[in-house]
Amino acid sequence: MALLADRFMFTSSGIKIDMKPEVMRGVSEAEIIVFRSNLLGFKVPFSSVDVRFAVEEGANLVEIINESSDGKLKLRSKGIEGEAVIGIYNIKSGMQITRVLVKILPRSTA
Repeated sequence: MALLADRFMFTSSGIKIDMKPEVMRGVSEAEIIVFRSNLLGFKVPFSSVDVRFAVEEGANLVEIINESSDGKLKLRSKGIEGEAVIGIYNIKSGMQITRVLVKILPRSTA
């Protein structure tokens, strides 16, 4: 039974994208992480995803602070309300994996 659980844990079934925070407010920072997920929906241990990021829409709204090829991106909003689109591409094939919509709202007054 343990062998079966290990198979589910270490076998990749897809790619997931996590963005924290989900919505940017005013001049703020966010992190987008791309990782392989297993059949249980968790991150596959000891695996990495070779991707690159590109601002496809809304380059006047966000800027890339730090990008790493292992699937992490740090964004900073410029304080302008709107929506930006970040494209995620496979480094080896150059094909687009997906696009992420980034919403920038006005700074919270509360």
